[in-house]
Amino acid sequence: MRVQLRYLSGARAGQVEVFRKAYIGLGRHPLSDARFDAERDLDVSSRHAAIIRQGDRFILRDLGSKNGTLVNGRLVAADLPIKDGDVIGFGAQGPSVEFHVLEADAREDVSAAAHASAARISSPRDQFQAVPPTPAPARSSTAARIATEVQHQTRHLRRTTKVLLVLLLASVAGFTWVQWRSARNAREIVSLQARADSLNVAAQQLLTRLQSELQSLRDALRQSQLEVAHLRSELAAAGASGDPTSVARLRAELASAETRQRGIADAATVDYRAISHHNADAVALLEVKFSDVEVFSSTAFAIDSQGTLVTNRHVLVGEEGNRRPLAIAVKFSGSKQWFRGRIVGVSDSADIGVLKVEIRGGTPRVTGLAAGPESVQRGDPVAIIGYPLGEDLPMERQGLSAIADPTLTVGTVSKVLHAVVQVDGYGAPGSSGSPVFGRDGRVVAVLYGGERESQGKIIYAVPASAVAECLRRLQAIH
Repeated sequence: MRVQLRYLSGARAGQVEVFRKAYIGLGRHPLSDARFDAERDLDVSSRHAAIIRQGDRFILRDLGSKNGTLVNGRLVAADLPIKDGDVIGFGAQGPSVEFHVLEADAREDVSAAAHASAARISSPRDQFQAVPPTPAPARSSTAARIATEVQHQTRHLRRTTKVLLVLLLASVAGFTWVQWRSARNAREIVSLQARADSLNVAAQQLLTRLQSELQSLRDALRQSQLEVAHLRSELAAAGASGDPTSVARLRAELASAETRQRGIADAATVDYRAISHHNADAVALLEVKFSDVEVFSSTAFAIDSQGTLVTNRHVLVGEEGNRRPLAIAVKFSGSKQWFRGRIVGVSDSADIGVLKVEIRGGTPRVTGLAAGPESVQRGDPVAIIGYPLGEDLPMERQGLSAIADPTLTVGTVSKVLHAVVQVDGYGAPGSSGSPVFGRDGRVVAVLYGGERESQGKIIYAVPASAVAECLRRLQAIH
């Protein structure tokens, strides 16, 4: 059986689509089967709902949409069977489609008659006439002679009309040119004012970006102040009670608070603006599709200008390492264009994966990898650039035209092992595959996970030496 969706309202109103699939994804995402307009159908979520065939019936499933899914005006709370003629709404004020089940055709291809029928159904009804017009009777020979004579008599009038029309167009063109010339100076002044305003806006944006980069440090300092105030009150209570166990515990907690505050103070001396300026363009938003309902967002970064990107192994092949993605899409920072990626390979011993994108003119790249294991030490301040919430991050514009804008957070290295770098973060840890930069702007590690109970404050990363070893084994760079 085939499914026909007729768009009743929204940006695609009047259009008809026919599907021969067991799973039909509906939403604004570029990988959806029935795709709504990404800039005008804003009530529709990226992955809003799905129509699933089960034997001879179809069910509608809401995929956690923001505005909900309705059938004939009733909100869908769970999987709901739908029938021919039902109207599916995408939010209370959003677009709607009419669902139809078409009988199976004996041929695999849709015939020309079926295409014509779908075109007639999708056209407004008032365009079709109930009774075809009656053809005009053929002219008699007398009528033909009269028409020829009229054409001959009006030939001079038509020629005069053409000349007058040319003169009118010439006059309009001359008037337009005079108006343009008189307004040229005024337009130039407006242009210069716009340039001045643009410089002012750019300066304000840079200031705002710098403030947002240091917001996590300010939050960490406030939290440290609250922690110290709490310890002071507990110390006062312990001094009154004289309990040695409480005093020992508070001594250890105070030492830990001092260590954290020293790390925050050291982190505040790093030039995060320079790190972001030299590396942010090479950090890309990564989307990996394993099935119609399994699409995951993460982070990758370009290690060279030939489109070689590094991310995590589990992002590309799953936690068990035995999955193959149906599609991989990459969008670089500052861009709204998606590029198709392909897997180069993954590491057997570390959570590192390598992929490739082909872009004419090459890609931006990070400053480089840290030279060796000794390049990162306990207590070093680091910066993390990534996409912790994927496409749900605040970005300029929306939908398919959204411009990728990564988040920068900071932290301090709290432990360095042979295969793991542990970071105490002062904010969102970033998504899997995010590069971790040292003070000199080079990548010292690649984030792959974190301690769940720490609420993102303790994160784990693969050291840069493991990344370099994986790239050499795969011969990904020369």
